[in-house]
Amino acid sequence: MEYSNNPRRVYGKVEIVYADEELSRDVKVAVSGNSKISHPIEVYHLPSEPTVKACTMDGNSTLDGTFQMMGDDLVVGWWSDKGADENGVYVNKPYIELTFNMRPIIYWRIIGDKKLNQYPVDFTLSYKKNGTIVQTDTIKGNTEVEFVIAPKISDITAVRLTIEKWSHPNAVAKILRCYERVYETYEGDALLSFEVGEELCSSEGNYNINSDSMTVSIYNEERKFDKGYLRTLMLLDRKLYPYIGVEKNGEIEYKPLGVFYSDEWDIPQDSQWVKCTATDRLMRLQIKTYVGFPLVENTTLYEIAEDILTTMGMTKLEYQITDRLKDFVVNMALLPKTTGWDALQEIANAGLCKIFVDRENRIVIKCEDEEPQKSPIAVVPGNMFSYKSNITLTDFSNSVSVDYCEISIKDDVIDVAEPEIRLEPNETKLMTIDYTSEVAYPTAASNNAAVRIVSFNSGVNSCTCELRNTTGTAQTAVITVSGNAININTRTVTVRDEESIYMYGIVEYKHPTSELVQSYEQAEYMANLLLDRMRAGAGTITAVWRGNPELEVGAAYDCTDRFGGKESLLCEYNKFTYDGGLKQETRGRKKGR
Repeated sequence: MEYSNNPRRVYGKVEIVYADEELSRDVKVAVSGNSKISHPIEVYHLPSEPTVKACTMDGNSTLDGTFQMMGDDLVVGWWSDKGADENGVYVNKPYIELTFNMRPIIYWRIIGDKKLNQYPVDFTLSYKKNGTIVQTDTIKGNTEVEFVIAPKISDITAVRLTIEKWSHPNAVAKILRCYERVYETYEGDALLSFEVGEELCSSEGNYNINSDSMTVSIYNEERKFDKGYLRTLMLLDRKLYPYIGVEKNGEIEYKPLGVFYSDEWDIPQDSQWVKCTATDRLMRLQIKTYVGFPLVENTTLYEIAEDILTTMGMTKLEYQITDRLKDFVVNMALLPKTTGWDALQEIANAGLCKIFVDRENRIVIKCEDEEPQKSPIAVVPGNMFSYKSNITLTDFSNSVSVDYCEISIKDDVIDVAEPEIRLEPNETKLMTIDYTSEVAYPTAASNNAAVRIVSFNSGVNSCTCELRNTTGTAQTAVITVSGNAININTRTVTVRDEESIYMYGIVEYKHPTSELVQSYEQAEYMANLLLDRMRAGAGTITAVWRGNPELEVGAAYDCTDRFGGKESLLCEYNKFTYDGGLKQETRGRKKGR
């Protein structure tokens, strides 16, 4: 079956992860002992496979060319300090114990070393509640590298793995995974409905950052959400994965619609349905502080965007920045202290970018002048419920103005902060200092030699500073931050469509000012691109139709109205509504000329 079939059967499901590697920041690990190279913290992080097939001196390695030397920068998991005897039995039984906030243990996964094919044979799992063992599972004669057990027990705060026998003689224990996330999947009668919205940009068509959202109603079976085993996990930031699927070759093939983080749980006692509201990861950047970008000469918008995202804790796998931003060189780049959200908005303004989260949970930055990929999906009268064309004042302009900034550094060195701080004996403290004005090349100094500045990370109007009292007595110090004063002058470039002005009168658009636009040429390029997009007055088309999750935001698609008029559109917005069937609302922007 295809999504275009009529009639059709559409399936929906939502997976909710209540605890996993990302969410479980509370996990602590204790072990009986470590080998010289051992990373116990990796037992609850992915990947659960060692980087290399490790060469060991215990008689279990051969010179066949497949073994490699270990290093402390590799994924190895936990290696115990004591080896087994010639039968694989441990005289001193090694153990690893994970403690965490109270949670249910629905499943628990143990993975040994897949590349060495080594694993625990006889072992015990002890489940604890506040230090007291409430259940024990003893496994004998295991023959699998990866072992999963389902204790289904509530209110656990620790799990201890104790190993009695190993699969190979004379070997230390090697555990790559001793953890399992807490998750449930809701579908069929357990799922009442869900709604997912994904957006490339706002309806006004501006260059901005957008956060997606979803809501879901799920069955509160046996009151598990307010009285049962999930009651302690009704927290913010639980991860929700919505899916839409159709049956193909006897199996349901699901299409993921993204990853969302819970914002609100609504658990009424007079209803069996629990409602959860969630948003994507971008919304969290509204409450995260970005200390700013220090004045750096001849850097690119790509490098600034990457600095913002990595400072916000993102890895390279969690974002995708268009290479087009490498072409935008900023003479004297700087950004003041702000939120991560507003810092990315500066990138959007300076590079004419759209910033959103894709369905793979990556933050994506795309430029306006990139050609969209064409989708084979089409919205036509045969699958459409309603069609609406809309043109607003923000869609049309025949006079566009863009500012650019001329930045110079004065020779004058000024003091911009002089906070006084008290540190207790041997105390280390991390503090944020705001400046009275923006400066270049800031430095910090302490007037007390006993109070040492351990680290200093500064933008142009704020810094984070780690201070340490090196003595055994309380100390007070004044931290003076100085730098060269920065002077900023703003100029404006205006481009006009004189023929349009003669025909319709002048309609002006002023693009938001960004200090990252610093040349006449860049401002003129942006103004001409904006004028080309806006003078057509193309507007948007919103259609409600039977839906197909294959159509994603950022893609080009065709839409035909009931009179046979056909438009090529850029998909800016989708809203999927599932309640046993699927309905989709899609907003597309006309490409104009």
